[in-house]
Amino acid sequence: MIQVFYSSPWVPPEWIKAHGLEPRGIWFAGDLAPLPLAAGVCAFAEAVVRLAEAHPDSAMIFSTHCDQLRRGFDVVTVAAVEHAFLFNLPATWQTGVAEQIFASELERLGRFLVKLGGQPPTVEALADIMARYRQARSRLLKAAAHLPARQYCEAVARFHWDGSVHLPEKAQPAGANAIPLAIVGGPLPTWQGNVLDAIESAGGRVVLNATEAGERSLGRAFSPNRAPVAACTLPDLLRLLTRSFLDDCVDVFQRPNTRLYGWLEERLAARKVRAIVLWHYVGCDLWRAEAQPLREAFGLPVLLLDSQGAAGDAPRQSGRIEAFLESLR
Repeated sequence: MIQVFYSSPWVPPEWIKAHGLEPRGIWFAGDLAPLPLAAGVCAFAEAVVRLAEAHPDSAMIFSTHCDQLRRGFDVVTVAAVEHAFLFNLPATWQTGVAEQIFASELERLGRFLVKLGGQPPTVEALADIMARYRQARSRLLKAAAHLPARQYCEAVARFHWDGSVHLPEKAQPAGANAIPLAIVGGPLPTWQGNVLDAIESAGGRVVLNATEAGERSLGRAFSPNRAPVAACTLPDLLRLLTRSFLDDCVDVFQRPNTRLYGWLEERLAARKVRAIVLWHYVGCDLWRAEAQPLREAFGLPVLLLDSQGAAGDAPRQSGRIEAFLESLR
């Protein structure tokens, strides 16, 4: 079966699955490996391009939520235009136009998936897949506050990879003196999960993973007060999928990005977070620019932790994390 890699959590995997293809969220990809940083290129975006090149028989969905990934799409289409798709995510969210754009992009994506060999979705298939994904998101959301950081990162990434949920039977309790932290920012694939290990080794406890494919990517799991899935027509389901993803999208690329701050405010307070680690890749100006606004909005210390995507990141990051946590004691 054809794999369809997607590079934004705001591209609905349910829609891909309903076409009879396999959605693969790139944050769990085993061959999404660190690469030497090319001048002016985000290491994550470069790794995504290399992943697309390594899987010529698969498809890659890029997204306009990131300028670097948008440029990656241009690179990939030079050699494989039939297997690359650029999903236009509306940056604004307060108007009906945004909903129209998102719905038209889903329809355009559907035509692309059919050309790849997929089948147009049926009402029954899409309704069943949406229900299963809703249940999976709900399970992951319930585990968010108590699961160890590395395990939670891998569980959410695994869900984006194949729609499954793998949770340990019993979570390891945090140390009594562990400092509750939030990690906020861009993509944190599983191969860079050592940053989470470093936080916990230094005496921290990540109680909120608000990176791109962390808890923030799970939305509200299609809450029950939304339109019932049963007895819907296909256009009804498409509207529900569109509205759900637009309502749940909380990201730095949005204008205004007030929903991101509202989402954070609720969870930072509920989980008694004492400090924020702002994770971003070198060259990601969108997230880097949020350091001071985050300090001002929540009155919390913020550690700006960047990554070049290279294996040599770990010692430098560990030292900065240890110093930051020591300052909080």
